[in-house]
Amino acid sequence: MLLRSVPMKYWQKLGLSLLTVACLGTIAPRPAQANMFTQTEVDQSRYVVMAVPLARGGYRLLVVEQIKDTRPCWSESGSNPVVIDPLLTTFDFTGICGRATDSNGYSIRVAQQDLGLQYSLRIERRDGELLLVGRSNRGGPRMVIGRTHGMQEGQFLKFHLEPTWRLTRRTYEGQVLGHVYFTNDTWETATGSAPTPVSPVGTETNLPPATPPQS
Repeated sequence: MLLRSVPMKYWQKLGLSLLTVACLGTIAPRPAQANMFTQTEVDQSRYVVMAVPLARGGYRLLVVEQIKDTRPCWSESGSNPVVIDPLLTTFDFTGICGRATDSNGYSIRVAQQDLGLQYSLRIERRDGELLLVGRSNRGGPRMVIGRTHGMQEGQFLKFHLEPTWRLTRRTYEGQVLGHVYFTNDTWETATGSAPTPVSPVGTETNLPPATPPQS
């Protein structure tokens, strides 16, 4: 009885609205999910991962790739730490050198899982060296990815990746992209080799067990 009392125009409008939603749901593009990306291996010697000193203090992360051998993109000197001379800053490196300067250019990948939205890459100073670490945005375990094996103030310093870490490139539907992954094959090796976590003042104290985040 109640249904019969509803005006016909109401049902016509409702039917049109449902049809519109159905059509939009069919044709609206779906964003690529992180787990749709894969990885491809690269020649590690064609890349260097470095800590770049900032004028205001601290460091930022830079990954440089030697794309062509026309001119070298960097040179190395010393040991413990290795000091990098960023030669690409002295010429037009277009097509010769590749640079990844932020999270648009690099991220962490563990056990075939893209962690770009869950982890960020940070540089920490500890016991006379710089550490490259993965820090969770969701309370996950901390990862030590690389270290400089020493300090030299005001210099570009090379990160040596830990034994179970390497660089790979992101691929999507068979196409190799420019994005660089800091890659580890398992969660056990990604987190198990980390030293006692560094806890900056006011942040991150008790870390949960090393379990992968839910996708």
